[in-house]
Amino acid sequence: MASTGWYGMAVLLVNGMIACLSGVCLAKCWLILEERYPQLRRPQRNPFALIGLKANGKWMSYLCSAVMDLTFFGAPVVFLLICSDQIHELSQPSRLLKHLTVCDWIVILGLLLLPFTLWGSPADCWPVAWLALATTVGGLVFLLFAIGMDANLTVTNTTTNITTNGSIGVDGIPYTTTTTTTTHPGPQDWRSFFLGFGIITFGFGGAAAFPTIQTDMTDRLQFPKAICIAFCVVMFLFYLPVSIAGYYVYGQLVTDNILQSLSKGWPKQTASVLFTVHLLMAAVMLLNPVAQEFEHWLNIPQNFTYKRLITRSVLMLSVVFTGLSVPKFGKIMDLLGGSTIMLMAMILPTCFYLSLVSQQHDWPDCPKRQINIKLKLFMLLTICMGLVAGCASTYFAIVELVDPDSFIYPCYLQCNAWIL
Repeated sequence: MASTGWYGMAVLLVNGMIACLSGVCLAKCWLILEERYPQLRRPQRNPFALIGLKANGKWMSYLCSAVMDLTFFGAPVVFLLICSDQIHELSQPSRLLKHLTVCDWIVILGLLLLPFTLWGSPADCWPVAWLALATTVGGLVFLLFAIGMDANLTVTNTTTNITTNGSIGVDGIPYTTTTTTTTHPGPQDWRSFFLGFGIITFGFGGAAAFPTIQTDMTDRLQFPKAICIAFCVVMFLFYLPVSIAGYYVYGQLVTDNILQSLSKGWPKQTASVLFTVHLLMAAVMLLNPVAQEFEHWLNIPQNFTYKRLITRSVLMLSVVFTGLSVPKFGKIMDLLGGSTIMLMAMILPTCFYLSLVSQQHDWPDCPKRQINIKLKLFMLLTICMGLVAGCASTYFAIVELVDPDSFIYPCYLQCNAWIL
């Protein structure tokens, strides 16, 4: 929002609507495949690539696998970096842990997550999904409460025992209250706008996992309806309230991680803990399809063996190494949002659905589906808009990534980055 201004609200709404449409198209694509290929009516390791294969051929299958693997590998890296930042901040009051750096926490969290990555499929790790949902709801409540507390004042921690006005802050922590004028400027230039566009798009990056979840369902016909309900909940109860409230209160000072914008106190600490748990569980869920893809290539059986342990350990270590190499998570979000997530969540699913419906004359015994001309034109328009916006966002993200002025050394090249 700091990069796009209030225009970001329109971007968020439009992206949410297009991502919902794409998710429904993807769910219907899998239903079409099950109608035409009965042998697919069981859990599959990479149904997203299978949809691409049947829709546009083997080259599309390879593209789908590459896009999905890059996205579901990169997103856990982002989550790991955010969680490391959060835990590093939360651990500062502890004499035992305060000396650990963010780089140390990246390694520690990666090792702690490893056992949770050993589940076979999303159906096996349902406790993780429920825990992620519960912590998200709880974290949202405390986040909005903390933003509300900051609405009329800016809290700044001091290093002295007496504040400038003699008052005592949250939990007895001294603070100075100052009156600030929050501004809400528009995007400075096209580069700023499209970098913000990439971060907003990053929030809709789970589309390729939909078929993996759908194949584990008992009643798969209900999945399109479930997607619509899920997007309405996410948009109107999560994304929009936090975006509007956060940008209204903090304006141009809002950070990529809004938790860093909150004033210190128990609401921020509680929200940080809950969202940290949520992101760690989300990282586990997103790595699962990538792990299954690699295991499929390596002909590793679906039951648990030492080969799965080795494969997923290597995958988790790769996530940790990438996080240590690019310790600024905003750069990864910019790049993934404009490139792989734009393709995976807003362009390819619609293309697949149009292609599969156009092939239905080759399957006379299967149910017929019709797309009216207005909906088809709207789909083609979203594809064109997505391609233009995605290319622009990716270009500016690469420029930002290689900009010497914003370069940050990897953890293993920083002499003061390690305690372990």
